[in-house]
Amino acid sequence: MDNPFERLARGSLYLLLGNITTSTVGAVFWIILAKMLDSVHIGQAMIVIALMTSIIAFTGSGVQTALTKYIAEHNAKSEYKESRRIINIGLIISLLIGTIVGIILFLLSDSISMIYSSSEGMAFLISLASLSYIPANAIVASISSIYTAYHKTQYVLLTTVIFQASRLIASIALAINGFEALAIIVGFSIASIINSVIGYIIMRSVSKHYVRRERGEDVKVEADDSKNKFSIKALLTFSGYNYIATGLRTLRNQIGVLTIGTYSVELSAFYGISSLIANVVGQVMISIASMLLPTVSEEIVKGNRDGVKHLFSIAMRIALVLNGFLVLLLLIEPTYILRMISHSYVEASDALRILVIAYLINSTSNLMASMLNAINRAKDIAMRESISSAIIVALTPLLVPILGIEGAAIALLVGSLSNLVLSYMLISRQGFTLSMNVYRAPLSIVVAFTLGYILLVVYGNTLISLILALSVHMLFSLAVKAITRKEISTIISVLIARGR
Repeated sequence: MDNPFERLARGSLYLLLGNITTSTVGAVFWIILAKMLDSVHIGQAMIVIALMTSIIAFTGSGVQTALTKYIAEHNAKSEYKESRRIINIGLIISLLIGTIVGIILFLLSDSISMIYSSSEGMAFLISLASLSYIPANAIVASISSIYTAYHKTQYVLLTTVIFQASRLIASIALAINGFEALAIIVGFSIASIINSVIGYIIMRSVSKHYVRRERGEDVKVEADDSKNKFSIKALLTFSGYNYIATGLRTLRNQIGVLTIGTYSVELSAFYGISSLIANVVGQVMISIASMLLPTVSEEIVKGNRDGVKHLFSIAMRIALVLNGFLVLLLLIEPTYILRMISHSYVEASDALRILVIAYLINSTSNLMASMLNAINRAKDIAMRESISSAIIVALTPLLVPILGIEGAAIALLVGSLSNLVLSYMLISRQGFTLSMNVYRAPLSIVVAFTLGYILLVVYGNTLISLILALSVHMLFSLAVKAITRKEISTIISVLIARGR
């Protein structure tokens, strides 16, 4: 039986590849369409997608987190039939909530579109997305959580590729034929529907395999049936807190686009593109956080609390080191990437720098949230997210009229910092303190950025500055043991073994 670190590394690999695919192809998607369509149409689509993303987070994320946790716990006890029962309940709840919310949003589309009165056709775009994208995406996200619970994250990667390819092909084809913002919304909807059907077929096959394994092992659970029987009330309670937490987490990331859009649809496109680029920096952390929930849930069931503490520190430390390379690439010279899209997008370079730091902090808090969920502290997460999101939602409309898109980025940064402080307080209260080695990882990022930026200012050579910063980060991390050679060897061996 492999150890928790190996399971975490394997699962995180596929999730990371999936997140990289999402970020990379997603960036290519928006860059291509930004070159094909006017920035006003890009802004329209981004406002609608930001709204849909926020709604989806409130309507599906709670069940998704609950599915991962409870399926992993029952799988750890070889109760695969009970896991399948949880799957059926979770999918029904996800589809039901997604459909109801989609209908409500459809009925409110005219009223919502009046907020963006300068943008024609917004009501139709919202109506279409609410009836197609929301229900389909609720199923897709739930199925991905099920794959994660079974440690079958290779299927998350597969369905991610299917979604990205379908969206790209459909949207470009429609944009070529003059459908403008509608091309993007239809592309999202078609890709989600295709993904939900294929994902469901694969997921049923995976769960059936484990049920057959339970029959073969002749697992005896009848004596403790009352104790082991899954409680729908427990799922709904746990989901409720996570609906609040993840919904607010998503809203705070989208509030900038939604607020800026009331002043200028074009500026909302600049900020939205910058947010998408900045979001790349947290992908390593998010991948590890997603796998940390089922892995820790299994180990807690087995009584391995000390092992969980050690795993938490290792996961945090390695994630920060790996994320550091992406952070440095975007912090030192953000204008280079924005100029690849269009010279007009360079206006968002300062906002991008701020957003990079904010998203790194957010992803760190997400990893702590996975730990808290695994030890049944979902209520604490909801409280933490409520406070930090309230700060962001309050600051954004105050700062945007004064500072423009930089104001929205600063609001997100301030709220993210408060979230990190609260997260650390909550996780420490549960006895999961971080080892001193963890703090050496952000120190390495700061040292590398300082040297790289000084070189950029003095000599003005972006390439040399980036090479220096990345090299310093790698060498400094090894020197202070933010990551060890043994850990690197273990990760590489796990990846090689998985590739065979």
